Amino acid sequence: MINNTVCKRTSSNRISGKPIYKKARPNVKLEDLPQDLLCTIVSKLPAKDISRATVLSSNWRYICGICCYKLCFTGATGCCRDTLERKEYLQCIHKFINNVNTAVQKCHAKLVEEFNVRFEFDAMLVDHLNNWVKFAVSSQAKSIAFYLRPINMRRTDVDRYLFPFHLLDSGSNMSHLQCIQLSFVSFRPPSEFRGFPSLRKLDLQFVDITIKDLEVILSNCYNLGWLSLVRCFLNGELKLGRPLSHLRHLTVVYCKVTRIELHVTKLVTFVYDGPIVPIVITQHSKLENAHIQFFKATYQDAVSALLNGIPTMQNLTLQITRPQLEVQSLLNNTCKFSHLRRLQLLMSIVAEHIEKLPHVLVSILRAAPFIEKLEIHFAACGHLCFANKGTLGNQHLQRCEYTYLKSMHMTGYKGARGQLEFLLHIVENAPALEVLTVDTTQRLYEDEDVSVNLICRKKACSERAALHAGSCLSEKLSPKVKLCVM
Repeated sequence: MINNTVCKRTSSNRISGKPIYKKARPNVKLEDLPQDLLCTIVSKLPAKDISRATVLSSNWRYICGICCYKLCFTGATGCCRDTLERKEYLQCIHKFINNVNTAVQKCHAKLVEEFNVRFEFDAMLVDHLNNWVKFAVSSQAKSIAFYLRPINMRRTDVDRYLFPFHLLDSGSNMSHLQCIQLSFVSFRPPSEFRGFPSLRKLDLQFVDITIKDLEVILSNCYNLGWLSLVRCFLNGELKLGRPLSHLRHLTVVYCKVTRIELHVTKLVTFVYDGPIVPIVITQHSKLENAHIQFFKATYQDAVSALLNGIPTMQNLTLQITRPQLEVQSLLNNTCKFSHLRRLQLLMSIVAEHIEKLPHVLVSILRAAPFIEKLEIHFAACGHLCFANKGTLGNQHLQRCEYTYLKSMHMTGYKGARGQLEFLLHIVENAPALEVLTVDTTQRLYEDEDVSVNLICRKKACSERAALHAGSCLSEKLSPKVKLCVM
């Protein structure tokens, strides 16, 4: 009763006959403030608090969107020391420097989300680059990118910009940095450097760095999800002393490594390009995608290396540059790709190797008993349209049933006897096959000028190869299989 009485009195419009006037709160929101004032307020907040606010409020997302700048500076096309006179080149450099410094001055004491510079490196840029790095870090930039191309791209012993670790400290000014992308930079931290605690992506191309340097950089990167090393000549083992528990993407391309050994728990994609080396990736979950390109190797050695190092992958793209086709067998190998469901082979072949092709392909498939989708993309060098000559026979291929194979797609089909024999082998040994696609168009290297004069592109050859394949395959195919010959 007492509570009800109090509520009634409070809700009454009059007390002792006197009217009560409620003062309305002014309908002014934070985003109604002037933009300069908003940006000043936001710039005073720690990066962690800003991140939380943008998650909780759409209004804060709008405010941070107009207050956080993305600064990208790219040198003018043709501004190159080799193509310009000295005077013109100096004018070009000074113009670029002035443009960047003007923008930096305007954004002073404001938040910068991204800071990107693309320009030809020159020694006269060093002091300016140092100032820009210092500005980006003090402006709480989440992403820093410096793509400093050398004067001569073909040389590796070029002068590189020395990343100014001395301008950084282990305090709060690095807690916001999530992405670092560097090209033609010397990235050599001091031994006492404590790393980037919030770093999620590290992308290095043609960067001067050692294995020890990399360990120092990653020593405190507990949230690293993306690591890409392209032509960073490590000259040794890529082996880190601590696990990368959040790493989901790893790229290693021509880094002159002798071994790769990493402990990861959530890796999704692995990309490697280079010579065959031992690859050991220990993880708790299955690797989803592996894109592997080896140089000068046999397919048996390539498959054996992958079986020993990363046997749990689900999707594999395998290419061997200048392959050595040898009739070798993986039949006695007890290891299998027990999780592999999709296999994509990118193969360059020449006429003298075509007879070995079916044996190599069958040997590879024997190591992948649960494969469901198979793609083979050929780049044929030379004139290979001769399948309609002589007799075909695949009885010399060892019989192997591909119980789970549902889809087979071949491009670059030129009617070579080895190609057709393998197709017939698949048709006869894949009871679950649903779709078979044979495309005479070369898709591999389609956008690149690779051996253009050596590839058979005659329309008559393609038509003859397609007709012959359709005729031979139709006789063997089950009615439930959809055949598409192009």
